Order: sequence, then C-alpha cells, then structure tokens
Amino acid sequence: MSYIPAPDTKPDPSVCTLYLVRHGEVANAHKICLNGHFDIELSGNGLAQSQLIADRLSAHPVNAVYSSDLKRTGDGADLIAKPHELTPTACPELRELSFGKWEGLSVKELNEQQPGMLDHRFQNPHTFQADGGESFQDLTDRVLPRFHQIAEAHLGETIVIVAHGGVNRVILCDLLGFPLKNLFRISQEYAAVNRILYRPGSPLVDFVNGTAEQLT
Repeated sequence: MSYIPAPDTKPDPSVCTLYLVRHGEVANAHKICLNGHFDIELSGNGLAQSQLIADRLSAHPVNAVYSSDLKRTGDGADLIAKPHELTPTACPELRELSFGKWEGLSVKELNEQQPGMLDHRFQNPHTFQADGGESFQDLTDRVLPRFHQIAEAHLGETIVIVAHGGVNRVILCDLLGFPLKNLFRISQEYAAVNRILYRPGSPLVDFVNGTAEQLT
C-alpha cells in the first residue's frame, strides 16, 4: 500500500491545505439509492469509516471543519472535528445534487418505474435533470462559490470539508479543468479522501479517492 505523506509542516500563508472527504457508507447502501437531499444516516460501517478518518487526521493541524447540512456528512464532520475541539460549520450549499421526485428511490425502483432514464442520465450527466431536481450544472453553480469562499478564508491553514460524491466531483472537475460531462470518470468511493493544496488561481490536486489508511 502506498502512503500519502502530510505536506510540509511549515504552513505556506498563500495555500490552504484542504482535505475533501466523501461521507461514509449510508444506511441504505445495500439498495443503491438516489439519496440526494434525502437525509439518510450513516450505517455502522459508515460511522467506523468516519472514525478512522478522524483518527488519522487527529495528528494533523486542522483549523476548521465544514460539511453539508445533511446528517450523513454532519455526523462524519463531528467525529473529525472532535479531536481538534472544533465545531463544524454546516453549509446547505454543499448538499448533494437534488434528485427531485427520484429522491430516496432505489436504482431498482427507478428502473422499474422509468426504464432507461438512468442510462440517459449517465450518458448526459452535465445536462440531465430529474423531474423537479437539479442538473450537475445547477450543482456546480451552487457549490463552487461557497467552496472557493471557504478555501480562500483559510489560506495558511489546514481544513476539512465533508461532502458528497457529486459535490466532490464538481469541485474536482473545476480544479482540474475537466469538462463537467466527464465527472463520472472521477471515482469517489464512500469515505474517499482527496487532498487539495489550494492557492487561488493555481490549485494543486495532490491526490484523489484515497483512503484513511493511506494518510500518515
């Protein structure tokens, strides 16, 4: 297993060291559901994944922790913040993509009700929009201003953002200059850890889709 070293211990005042984390496994993961804004809890395994990230980051000089305002990210953010005696900041702008009338449906249920719609979504992710939901362009327009505001407020510091698979992907697409239509080429497993050395105008994505076990 390769290990991801911590960046230089002396902070660069022009850089925010930012750990972008996907929440752990959710309670309905076995059904593969379209949770979106559906406020599902973490499973027992998801809590254990979050605790492991918290344990590994406890030795890092974390100055602030942020999350979306949904329980699955907030619970993970609480665990990460605790060793640093911090209170996480919940940001509604960092919520997952809204699936509208699809919210909470399993993939099986959706395929039975609207055959072929999921395939259409994956073929056109940047423009597709579920009935009453958001497109990934809508998500990008909601997430990115808040993300950049957070990062720029913490130059010279280390922070953690606990968010969602879709949210993380649109952030990484922006930082890497990837077309939004290719966002599903970026893997974000449950409890994925990404590290960004954020310098306004020239960010460096240090690693993507890492695991807590790789953090040193």
